Amino acid sequence: MKTIALILSLALLALPAMAGDHPASGDHPAAADHAMDTASGWFDLANCQFCKNLLDDPGLLEHMTWETHKIEHGMMYVSTCDPDYTESYDKANKAMEKLGNDMMPGKVNPMQVKMCGSCSAFGQLMMAGVKTENIDGEAADVMIITSDDPAMVAKLHEYADRNNKEMAEMMASAGHGHDHPGH
Repeated sequence: MKTIALILSLALLALPAMAGDHPASGDHPAAADHAMDTASGWFDLANCQFCKNLLDDPGLLEHMTWETHKIEHGMMYVSTCDPDYTESYDKANKAMEKLGNDMMPGKVNPMQVKMCGSCSAFGQLMMAGVKTENIDGEAADVMIITSDDPAMVAKLHEYADRNNKEMAEMMASAGHGHDHPGH
């Protein structure tokens, strides 16, 4: 989990599967049972070329948690995955990593890669030079994203706020009373 591709998609790694009476998103088979997007397009798992990999195992998302937190010099993500879904989690990460790696040298034209708002915005932050640190643990994966530039810290805080706001809206529209799974 140490490549730019994974960083681009980590914002969405643990969106829960939300079954029920919501319209299907995109044309991915797993999307038929899930509300996989927000009205703004900030989250759009079925149509984002990075995030759609998270739908390959229909049970993966409902067996993960995700949190975004602002910290003094930026933000951090904390994600967990039930041990039974680690293989699916790793497979999704590798597919996203491959896409990112193919984009970097121009093998895949980044202008032709459809991304959700969250992945696109995070990619822009990465290109602006934020620092990342990954801690891949047994119980959780943590990514710390920081900057020494106060203007960039403000942008990271705005990004974290937007992720939390959009997640809360998506969860509320799906009938969940919490802003991330597992809590």
